[in-house]
Amino acid sequence: MSHRPTRQHRRRYRYVEMTLAPDPDATPYTVHATCTTCGDQSPTPEPTETITGMHHQAQRWCTSHAAHDHRDGRHLRYTATVTLHWHITPGEDIGPAAPTR
Repeated sequence: MSHRPTRQHRRRYRYVEMTLAPDPDATPYTVHATCTTCGDQSPTPEPTETITGMHHQAQRWCTSHAAHDHRDGRHLRYTATVTLHWHITPGEDIGPAAPTR
């Protein structure tokens, strides 16, 4: 069996300055609460709401949801999810951006 020599490809890498900031094309953050018993979620907050307002809205939803009589008993456990939307801006052209899903 004959082996062909493989060509080695050299690549050059260099440092490019990048800036990370809130995504200007998205809501900067969202806060949701989820009932871990049934999976229900708090309503989607208004994009103009502050992060503190979203936090309070999610908490109020949790206490309201817990106050309901559910067939299986009270739902007393919840998770909170804070999502931050970020965007990277390279300091120079590094090629085209991949399409957003």
